[in-house]
Amino acid sequence: MIMLLINVIYFQLLKALNFVYITLPKIIKNGTEKAIEFTWIEVISKTECNCVLYYFNRRFAIKYYTLTSRKVSTSHFLLLYFLSNILCAAALPPVIRLGAIFTEDQRDSSVEFSFKYAVYRINKDKLLLSNTQLIYDIEYVPRDDSFRTTKKVCRQLELGVNAIFGPSDPLLAAHVQSICESFDIPHIESRIDYKASIKEFSINLYPSQRLMNLAHRDLMVFLNWTKTAIIYEDDFGLFNQQDLIRATTDLKIEIYIRQASPETYRRVLRAIRQKEIYKIIVDTNPAYINSFFRTILQLQMNDYRYHYMFTTFTQSALMFDSVYTFAAGLTELDRSHLLRFHNISCSNDMSWNDGLSLYNYINSVSIHGLTGHVSFVEGYRNRFQIDLLKLKHKKIEKVGIWKPDVGVNITDPTAFYEIHTSNTTLIVMTREEKPYVMVRNEGNQIGNSRFEGFCIDLLEAIATQVGFHYKIELVPDNMYGVYNPDSNSWNGIVRELMERRADLAVASMTINYARESVIDFTKPFMNLGIGILFKVPTSQPTRLFSFMNPLAMEIWLYVLGAYVLVSFTLFVMARFSPYEWNNPHPCLIDSDIVENQFSVSNSFWFITGTFLRQGSGLNPKATSTRIVGGIWWFFTLIIISSYTANLAAFLTVERMITPIESASDLADQTDISYGTLEGGSTMTFFRDSKIDIYRKMWEYMEKRRSSVFVKTYEEGIKHVLEGNYAFLMESTMLDYAVQRDCNLTQIGGLLDSKGYGIATPKGSIWRDPMSLAILELQEKGIIQILYDKWWKNTGDVCNRDEKSKESKANALGIENIGGVFVVLLCGLALAVVVAILEFCWHSKKTVQLTENQSLCSEMAEELRYAIHCHASKKRPSLKRICVKCTPDSTYVPVNLGSGTPNISGVHYNFFN
Repeated sequence: MIMLLINVIYFQLLKALNFVYITLPKIIKNGTEKAIEFTWIEVISKTECNCVLYYFNRRFAIKYYTLTSRKVSTSHFLLLYFLSNILCAAALPPVIRLGAIFTEDQRDSSVEFSFKYAVYRINKDKLLLSNTQLIYDIEYVPRDDSFRTTKKVCRQLELGVNAIFGPSDPLLAAHVQSICESFDIPHIESRIDYKASIKEFSINLYPSQRLMNLAHRDLMVFLNWTKTAIIYEDDFGLFNQQDLIRATTDLKIEIYIRQASPETYRRVLRAIRQKEIYKIIVDTNPAYINSFFRTILQLQMNDYRYHYMFTTFTQSALMFDSVYTFAAGLTELDRSHLLRFHNISCSNDMSWNDGLSLYNYINSVSIHGLTGHVSFVEGYRNRFQIDLLKLKHKKIEKVGIWKPDVGVNITDPTAFYEIHTSNTTLIVMTREEKPYVMVRNEGNQIGNSRFEGFCIDLLEAIATQVGFHYKIELVPDNMYGVYNPDSNSWNGIVRELMERRADLAVASMTINYARESVIDFTKPFMNLGIGILFKVPTSQPTRLFSFMNPLAMEIWLYVLGAYVLVSFTLFVMARFSPYEWNNPHPCLIDSDIVENQFSVSNSFWFITGTFLRQGSGLNPKATSTRIVGGIWWFFTLIIISSYTANLAAFLTVERMITPIESASDLADQTDISYGTLEGGSTMTFFRDSKIDIYRKMWEYMEKRRSSVFVKTYEEGIKHVLEGNYAFLMESTMLDYAVQRDCNLTQIGGLLDSKGYGIATPKGSIWRDPMSLAILELQEKGIIQILYDKWWKNTGDVCNRDEKSKESKANALGIENIGGVFVVLLCGLALAVVVAILEFCWHSKKTVQLTENQSLCSEMAEELRYAIHCHASKKRPSLKRICVKCTPDSTYVPVNLGSGTPNISGVHYNFFN
């Protein structure tokens, strides 16, 4: 040993003080040896010593000599402090001992070799721990023997180990963790920890089980696993899978769990194969993985349908990284801390003072090891990355990664749906339905050429893009697929896919919840809903008096009542008002005779003239009568304006008789029957609906099943054309039918929203490549081109010009407004009759005033003058001698113009 003398300090403590504290290294006594801790110096009174400071390999030792009458100044303390900062800024022991606990079955295993090799590599690395040598002490213990394990750990603590690695057994690891926690010894593990609680002085390189379950869950979602088998080996594996099951409860995955060992691999895998489960999660000992693979090959469970996910890691790489993590923690500690030896025994409760500092440095490590990035939060590994590996072309390739903060990130999207079967021929099940799938009429067609239609063209485009051959077959029972609760079974195309008699189903097949639970669907290639197909309503027959339609019948009656009421009101008000009585001879001021212009007939005439917007020659003079007239004018203004505005719509727009307008109208009546396609998704929609209207409609259809349900769309359309029947069908088929028959129309809007998709068996590898192909075809507009080809450009489209029909008003014919002429003729006829009656009445009254004139002669004379059209408009009054009116003697005055009164005293003044 080479000793280097640095300085000798003689001092005698001051007698006045008991303690002196200066920020200097601390002298530590450990048995017969002396050590110094460079944090502060503690000077105790009554102590005299001669301190000699030596330096050897960053390790300080102190020897004491007794001396007398020597004093130490403050500069000596500062000198000692200065030397301590220079010589002891970083100091690791020359040898650091590691403890390792392995179970008996791990003796000479890859885990032990990884531990030894990591220590060897670190000692050879001149940059990592250049002045420190790592040595290890390995102990082997039986599994489930916690007593012997405790004894082994205590022996290693007495040897001065600075950290303990292992064991991998969960029960033994719990005991070791308890001991390390009691004595502040870092415990470094690389095992699955099923308890997520925080453990002091524990560093675990195995990823957190919670994060691992999240990684498995995300991958299952990405791969669309809906039916999975879990194989576990020991009870702890069952605990692990229980956490995984709880993490996937919201995914509604059907899970089949079995425990297996190398002796039962064949039996368990055979049972899984019989249940047609193709997604398998394996949690087994990596040592038995070769036996597991051998069993898979023997049972031929290695084709493209099977997917395996292994949840266990080999501990060799984790053990290697754990040793390097410890070395990295020592390196960080070496920069700012002194690591001291310890002498710990399980027989006392003294803990290691530097254990917490070493643990904190290890917990803050961030390195890149064999298992990727290594960092910790409270002893648990975080920010790690899981590489997704897949066997491709007889070698394993990395196809993606998973990170806790990112999730699944697939770098090779085609890896999980890898299809190297360009010569594979798939069985495609379909159902004949215009215009999706139709059988050609030519009799010489064979194979796939027998079919044509929208789905056939779509299938050809997808097959070309994805890369496969296909054979088209028609479903035997001609049904899409409906679940029967009584028999607990499916029919139609769905049953064919469930029993894997077909690989695909390309038809007008609706995606719904019930079907999605037993088979898979691609992305929808067409969106649609349920509509109501009905026969075009007949036009309303034209009526002769259709000009009366703008106002309801009760309005006409109210107007008539108002006409009579206002007329009599005007008559009464005019009789009562003094301002409506006037002198008929204004020249005779003193006349006592007055008259009222508003007789009953004149009142009705005034109201009639104003109602028809014509003058009557009568004008009210009193305020009361003017109020009556003004109110009546306002009333007629509103009535005539409303009538005129509504008359154009009623006479120019063709009105249709539509007995139903929506689904609620159908549900509220029973005169018009309605139904849907039997065994289709539309029938399932009404059967499973919770909406009251649709449930009511389903009860109606269920009671009349034989008469309202049809086998094909053609049969339903035929029923509609026969009349008094509404057919509930999918909107795409409804559009196809309406565009080809002008007698059909759609009533109301869509009842729901859904889509058509390509169906595959559960877990099929063809689903996702076809979904990508459908999305690409939609973006390129290919699907829209196919839709126009089979819906609009087939040559048999009904030529109905709806736009021109709406924009052009119909010309009014005699059938629309002929009633007005009838009213006019009737009025003229009435006027003629009244005129004749007036003529006869006036002639009779005139004859009564004469004695020598007969009624016939009087009427003939009057008529003779009336028919002379070329005569003057004026005629002289006919001179008639009224015998009854002639007095016996007539008095004629002598001087008519003298203005002098006559003898009788009567004065005639014709000009006054």
